[in-house]
Amino acid sequence: MSQTNQAVQVPVLPDKQKRAVSTVPPGERRTWLHLPALVYMIVLTQIPFLLAVWFSLHAWNLLVPSEGFPFVGLSNYVTEFVRDANFWPIMGNTLELVAGAMILALVAGTILALLLNRPMWGRSALRGIATVPFLVTPSVMALIWKNLFLSPSSGMVNWLLHFIGIPAVPWFSAFPLQSIIFIVAWEWTPFVMLVILAGLQSVPGEVLEAAKVDGANAITTFWRVVFPLLRKPYQIAILFGTIFIFQTFGEIYVTTSGGPGVTTNTLPYYTYRAALSSFQIGQAATLGVIGVIVAILAARGMLRLMTERTASERG
Repeated sequence: MSQTNQAVQVPVLPDKQKRAVSTVPPGERRTWLHLPALVYMIVLTQIPFLLAVWFSLHAWNLLVPSEGFPFVGLSNYVTEFVRDANFWPIMGNTLELVAGAMILALVAGTILALLLNRPMWGRSALRGIATVPFLVTPSVMALIWKNLFLSPSSGMVNWLLHFIGIPAVPWFSAFPLQSIIFIVAWEWTPFVMLVILAGLQSVPGEVLEAAKVDGANAITTFWRVVFPLLRKPYQIAILFGTIFIFQTFGEIYVTTSGGPGVTTNTLPYYTYRAALSSFQIGQAATLGVIGVIVAILAARGMLRLMTERTASERG
């Protein structure tokens, strides 16, 4: 009995008694984990960009192979900025598209977010339905608007206008760029709605109750109380929306093909035309490099604005 109650001693091996303590900080031991992602990003983004820069320094026309691949330095950039009569109007179209679509998406997305944040029956289903335009392929959405809604002969919009005595409107001929802006805004409204809706759900209920007790109406509550708290969601929506709307291509390709003239040409679409219509690879590479620089400057400007405001709030 006494032998049973005795504690059983298990021999401990010498290597188990003393473990070697690593002197390398945990952060340094995990440094190599990001290397595969870094290599992947370099291969997919930086190497193609460097090749585009290299091509932009040459005059390469696939239709005239006898000219070869001569080095012209910055001549392509001078041509675009100074001699190309279409460049600056196309840059204006690009900025108008980005600004117009972003403003419409912000307004419509905010209204949808406010409506879908209220308690109602079937709210989850309505939120899912509202995200459909953002999930559909841009070219498919553009074709739907072109043939089903904005067609001058069989479009639903002209059909409704007919009932109030307004003649049919050839939308893509009379208002080409405005029609594309509307389609792009329609596609990006759900994204803005989701970002703003996430911000609305993080607004403390006590703040809204305090505003209600003070006698503020719905508009005053939103503008004076809720809107300042949604600064970060709005900055995120504007940052990502600006970058991706700048790259709009499919909507232009399937609706107006850049016409009439260059009215709906944007920088990405003009780059496509230079490369695959005129086969001017040097010019197309130049336009691509300019587009990347413009997008980077816009993104850095937004990030700097967000950082400065955050630092001022903390200070």
